[in-house]
Amino acid sequence: MKYEKMRGGKMEKIKIFMVDDEAIILKGLETTYSWDKMGAVVVGTSRNPRKAVDEILEKQPDIVITDIRMKQMTGLDLIQEVNRRAEKKCLWIVISAYRDFEYAQRACELGAFTYLLKPIEDSKLEEAVLSAAKTIRQSRKSRKILRDYEHFIENNRKVFENYMVGKFSGDQIDEEELQEALARFGGKDWDAFSCRAVCLDFVRVLETKSRQAVTQEEIAGFLEQDLGEAYQYFYFQNESGYRTIILAAQGEEYLVIPVLEREMGRLRQKFSVDFRYGISGISRGIKGLKEVYVQAVENLEQVNGKKRDMAELEQIRSHARTYISQAISYVQEHLDDEFLSVGMAAREVHLNPVYFGRLFGQGMQRSFKQYLLEERIRLAKSLLKTTDDTITEICERVGIPNPSYFTQQFKKHVGCLPTEYRKEAYEKK
Repeated sequence: MKYEKMRGGKMEKIKIFMVDDEAIILKGLETTYSWDKMGAVVVGTSRNPRKAVDEILEKQPDIVITDIRMKQMTGLDLIQEVNRRAEKKCLWIVISAYRDFEYAQRACELGAFTYLLKPIEDSKLEEAVLSAAKTIRQSRKSRKILRDYEHFIENNRKVFENYMVGKFSGDQIDEEELQEALARFGGKDWDAFSCRAVCLDFVRVLETKSRQAVTQEEIAGFLEQDLGEAYQYFYFQNESGYRTIILAAQGEEYLVIPVLEREMGRLRQKFSVDFRYGISGISRGIKGLKEVYVQAVENLEQVNGKKRDMAELEQIRSHARTYISQAISYVQEHLDDEFLSVGMAAREVHLNPVYFGRLFGQGMQRSFKQYLLEERIRLAKSLLKTTDDTITEICERVGIPNPSYFTQQFKKHVGCLPTEYRKEAYEKK
């Protein structure tokens, strides 16, 4: 039997508790096996399953090995009672002298890890314990990763919020996903907030200071100190390199243009940088975050000499259908690319991603993200009806390589599973 090596001797021992009303069997279980070599330790035994309940709750073992037929209480009742009362769940290894399928089935229903028959083969029990121990350690590792992630998010709240608002503004997540992300730090009534955006295009560093460029972290720190408690703010950079500040406040008087222009002046002076900027109008709520962002980008491009002037922007609007048609052709040719995005389509038609996303949404009456998913589902339906490709192969061909996510989205849009859809199509033939 191969035992998992303890790294540096620091691997936490798996705690085992044993229950059997036959003293000789209980003693044999405790002393016959090399628990230490298996990375385990026996923390307690009991011949009375009723008394064992309180002991298990107190000692909180990782694994409980129990007989199934005992006088005071069956092993099944023991599992049920401990599971009902315990805060920390354990894995159950059930042993029995009876080849009783109903017992085994009921044990599995109650969450038993495995079911072994007496007389117990040494190798079988060791294999069961090692397998259970591996499951426990993997679970501990997953929980630690999750705790570390939650800790990181909590300690980097502003970074996380900026990132999520940036993704929402760029059409990479929807309104519900953003609300869920922001709510994790305490829900706000965003409908009570007005917001205005400033989009910045850094041009050069003034000669008075020898440095390459002001970093996002430096600007974020400036905003944190300078804006005060009257504002909520979000700061991020888009695919075109523009940096955007969205200010939100519970009073439009905080968002008047002179106040924002004063902040831009302070920013220039503090970091010795020069930039052009566009300021949006005022909007409200979660949806308003995206609206003011798009407006600020448009206004920046109108005043930015390196970008399109007003006449060209009007020309873009008048030729929106042409741009959308070209983008649709590009999408159809690249549906198998899982990384296909609004930014890639925008580059194909030589437009700013944010502006193109808005044009596309207005022309198609749905976002680029929604359209892309619909087209992938449409292609999947066709492949299910006309080919013998496996679900995994179809996932690759439609650009959704995760079969679980593909199945979830297919059922959401079509109303049935991909396998059910294919079966129904074959039956109609």
